[in-house]
Amino acid sequence: MRRGFLVMAAVVMAALVSVPAAGLAGSEAEQQVFVVVAVGDIAQEQLPRYNLGRNQYDDVADLIYGLGADRFLMLGDGQHNDGTYDNYMTYYDPYFSKVRDITCPVVGNHDYYTSDSAEGYFAYFGELAHGPHGYYSFDLGSWHVIALNSQIPRLYDHTEPGNPAYDQHQWLKSDLESHPEEDYTGIIAYMHHPMYDWELYDNADWYYSYEIEPQAHLWQALYDGGVDMVLSGHNHNYQRWLPQDALGNYDPGGVAQFVAGTGGSYLWSFPNSESPANLVSSLESDFGVLRLTLYEDRYDFEFVATDGEILDSGYGIVCVK
Repeated sequence: MRRGFLVMAAVVMAALVSVPAAGLAGSEAEQQVFVVVAVGDIAQEQLPRYNLGRNQYDDVADLIYGLGADRFLMLGDGQHNDGTYDNYMTYYDPYFSKVRDITCPVVGNHDYYTSDSAEGYFAYFGELAHGPHGYYSFDLGSWHVIALNSQIPRLYDHTEPGNPAYDQHQWLKSDLESHPEEDYTGIIAYMHHPMYDWELYDNADWYYSYEIEPQAHLWQALYDGGVDMVLSGHNHNYQRWLPQDALGNYDPGGVAQFVAGTGGSYLWSFPNSESPANLVSSLESDFGVLRLTLYEDRYDFEFVATDGEILDSGYGIVCVK
């Protein structure tokens, strides 16, 4: 039996449910509480302010620093368009070095545009990147957190033993087995590519074969292992999806997905078609970060824009389904 979260939200764009989260649990002073911020798709090969519609990553860095987070989950593509070491040092580092000691990064596809080993990314982040392939896990109090490399399944066949994609898949299943969901309040995974997306190319065969299909095995393992949410970047907007199974069907005990590719590089608009049924919040006009507050019995989430405005918010309560 999967344990799931009852997720409720007060959404700026479309109000769903609003209940004061503070009334749902005991004294917060008696709990271990962790604040996590997450965002990807950050610096560009241009300095901030070069174009006011782009390159606002200095404001994002200031926002993250000001939120006083315990961890910053960098959701990949910290440096566009090519994640070379020099580019990281020239554009990303001057602004994000102040949050380096709380940074837990994952690698993005732009980091691999330099080579199949993404040497610039791994050289810049060093031991924080957990090379050579960048997947790892850690605990935050009663929460388990899993960092994955969603690019290597695009470079290697995960069904063939001996390559990085195969090794990551086996490691993920082993990590979930050794960190069972019943031992934790919740389990969070994060990787650069989202599984579900309201994307301009969502009906194209090439989009499915390149973006979706390579990570399906990871999502099945995450679903089977009781993971509660997956955080991703890659698409330069904000999206929040209802809990789903690995095939995209609504499942209240399934995996909720947040997309936060709003780290300052540039923003993408959504298509004119009707939004997918399980997509409950979508923002395309603001840079900002996803902030999670992790308690021992629930979590709160907020999308915080660089001006401090909260554009999406809600909470999840631990329950059994």
